[in-house]
Amino acid sequence: MNLWKKLVLVALLLVLAIPLTVSLAQDTSGNTLIGAFDIGPGGAPGVRPYMDTAGRTWLSKIWSTLVVWNSDISAPEPELATDWSSNDDYTVWTFNLRDGVTWHDGEPFTAADVVFSYNLAVNPDAATQFSGFSQLSPTTVSEVRAVDDLTVEFVLTAANPRLPYNLMLLWILPEHALADLAPADYQTTEWFFTDAIGTGPFMHEEFQRDQFWSLVANPNYWRGQPKLDRLINRYFADETSAILALEAGEIQFSYASGDVALGFEGNESYQVFSGPSGVTNYMIFNERDARFADARVRQAFLYAIDRQAIAETVLRGTAQVVPCIGAFPNMYPEGLNDYAYNPDMARQLLGEAGFDASQPVEVVTYYDSQFHSDALAAIQAFLADVGITITPIKQDVPTYNSYFYTGEGWTISYRGIAAGMANFPFPFYEVGGQPTTDGAPLSGTEYPELTALLAQARVEGDPEAYVGLLQDICAYQNANATEGYMWTAIRFGVASSSLQDFYWFPAPAGGPYNDHAELWSVGE
Repeated sequence: MNLWKKLVLVALLLVLAIPLTVSLAQDTSGNTLIGAFDIGPGGAPGVRPYMDTAGRTWLSKIWSTLVVWNSDISAPEPELATDWSSNDDYTVWTFNLRDGVTWHDGEPFTAADVVFSYNLAVNPDAATQFSGFSQLSPTTVSEVRAVDDLTVEFVLTAANPRLPYNLMLLWILPEHALADLAPADYQTTEWFFTDAIGTGPFMHEEFQRDQFWSLVANPNYWRGQPKLDRLINRYFADETSAILALEAGEIQFSYASGDVALGFEGNESYQVFSGPSGVTNYMIFNERDARFADARVRQAFLYAIDRQAIAETVLRGTAQVVPCIGAFPNMYPEGLNDYAYNPDMARQLLGEAGFDASQPVEVVTYYDSQFHSDALAAIQAFLADVGITITPIKQDVPTYNSYFYTGEGWTISYRGIAAGMANFPFPFYEVGGQPTTDGAPLSGTEYPELTALLAQARVEGDPEAYVGLLQDICAYQNANATEGYMWTAIRFGVASSSLQDFYWFPAPAGGPYNDHAELWSVGE
């Protein structure tokens, strides 16, 4: 069978639905919304704060941050903070907090909760992933202090013009409820699933692992009591199972892959939501494996994969090929190598590098949607055509997160990362940026020229100069194929038309963003 026939077959593959029987505790007479909020790349079922590489759309229903994205993630908005300011060199930031906010148990929210939350998040005994994706740690923040009950100050070790964006990832937890929790017990405590207390629009009711998480309205929410009586996040084995439940009327919302979502267009029984993901899908090569320390091998992978054909045919035009880690066009300079499909060039580069293709290469991923399954199958077919055998390995998010960031236990990973101007993933390329066992950058290699560019961009306060530095970073990544850059996707969600004032946006990792869940309701 020739390659193009294989590609057509890949585009037609369907995932078999896995039946999932769930008994939900709910008041059927109430105003209840049931959704699959953790299906898709932005979801992470049962994740807890500071371990949330995804799942933030759901976490934001219980807990809050100082700052959130606005509804289309184009700018930050105040949440528990009302406003903020910095000194001239961006080393001291002051945040004024919202007055009158209470925790779900009625206790007042104060600056002491912010200080407690930050210190817990970066405590090495808690072993969270907060520093890895927020870019905040004891090496970048010298002190967080409560000036008074409604004012908190962040004192930094170096300039950070984009601190408010970093703080979108700091979930504020209640000091009065968790003060006695030993940081070493953070990963194992069941408090988040049994006695959770937050400041968000909904309050914890019941959690059944791998089945559902049920919340009830917070009558004292600072934006006003939610219209819904109950909000339930139902867990599914995969996207197909969730979509079948949506069509059967068992749930009222789910993420949907592009090809699935397009099938709902024009159907008056459903509302389709879409937007740019702001996430770059790419293959990261573990250069601790000497085969992938050779740039020619990484370049060969790019030449071997017809990314444009996959984007247009397999992914049905719902993805845009990218030249580097940046997810948006203004981050790309002119004159980049587009690595247009050239299997002969791929074979030549592999030969020059002496690549050993005798052993299959495992490609680990946490993606389980049809979108990414089809994409990986197409990648597999293209690479096979130049003599490279890959074996995709799908894992759930907790399993993947348990080892990936150590830099051990994987050779290639197909994954996604938020990579916009406000949330550029600096720590992924810096020494000490991730908790790798050997202290090296995640890929295992430090590129001095890239490191210098990253250091300049981190502290650049002038917007135009900052964009220029991001373009320089892109040019370096593109020329050296530091990773296998694939595409950024348009993502979709589908909801029942019975939902009123419901809103969803495909924010990277689920946000957090302002979706005004307090306004959601269920009509006839």
